[in-house]
Amino acid sequence: MEKTPLYNIQAIQGAEFEEFSGRIMPKSYGNVLDEYNAVRNNVGIHDLSHHGKIELGGKEHIKFLQGILSNDVKKLEVGDGQYATFLTPKGRIITDMKLYRKKATVLFDLEPGLNEKVIELLLKYRISYKVDIEDLTESLSLISVQGPNSKKLIEKTLGKKIPDLKEYSFFLGDINGKELLIAYVNRTGELGFDIFVSSDGVNKTLWESLIAKGQEFEARPVGLVAFETLRIEAGIPRYGVDMNENTIPIEAGLWNALSFDKGCYVGQEVIARIKWRGHVNWHLAGFRIDGDYMPQKNSKVIIGEREIGYITSSAYSPKLTKIIALGYIRREFNKPGVQVTIKMESSKTVAAEVSQIPFYNRN
Repeated sequence: MEKTPLYNIQAIQGAEFEEFSGRIMPKSYGNVLDEYNAVRNNVGIHDLSHHGKIELGGKEHIKFLQGILSNDVKKLEVGDGQYATFLTPKGRIITDMKLYRKKATVLFDLEPGLNEKVIELLLKYRISYKVDIEDLTESLSLISVQGPNSKKLIEKTLGKKIPDLKEYSFFLGDINGKELLIAYVNRTGELGFDIFVSSDGVNKTLWESLIAKGQEFEARPVGLVAFETLRIEAGIPRYGVDMNENTIPIEAGLWNALSFDKGCYVGQEVIARIKWRGHVNWHLAGFRIDGDYMPQKNSKVIIGEREIGYITSSAYSPKLTKIIALGYIRREFNKPGVQVTIKMESSKTVAAEVSQIPFYNRN
């Protein structure tokens, strides 16, 4: 089982590990609620080094991406980023991604384990385009700094003010001679930044510096359990959990991943037809659960005897002091306040209420 470059220092810091997408990752650092509260009230530091990272360059890499991704890559200036999807010809999601336009390349950030699959498809579509494709998953690490004091912590760590950024835009910095790409990314409903650094510099150079400088802001390392709760509260769907190759981006509410005026791309006809002539029957929604039973993935959402949806992810929300869930519901029932029942695999049922998402956003 693969370990990230931070495994040894995280073990010293009290991490409890579990297998996640083929990697050994920190499940928690001993107190999930403290980790959660650090992000909501101060700042939390989360290791995302298991994410897939791919870099594309070459003379025609922008032209190539413009024809296969769902967003308008061509309009990006150097220092800009965006959210996008790679679709099947039938408009279903192969993967979502955050992408960043550098001077001569574009960097992809993918969910864990998707790098090999995406590279295989990029090579298939590349044909005669002059494009170079490099897998940086092992050589490039990713740390996410989230919370109301995240900007202050990064400024303290770099020793200088950082620019105001729009979402997914970035700047380049350095620490102890190691280049950093620092992007503004909301992963929790809080102010947040993703920091890319070479894997040989992530430990002593970045992680330990953030932890040390973060003492002033009561920063804590944050494990997978707390980060997943924060994500669900923020209503952010995750590929492989809340969406897959059967999902149309509009069903998952990924409007910011779509361009409707850039021209053709793979899956564009289906997306345009839905946008201008029709609708989707399923929508990602939130559910507020009564009681103490946590619905499992694929638990059925019903009204009476009719199945009208299913659950994709759930967590106990400290902010709302109740269990919440993300899932899909038929469009005619997608109204906040609609009362439903969730039926679990054990045949246990719990009452729930359809809710708008996000459940929480500081803004």
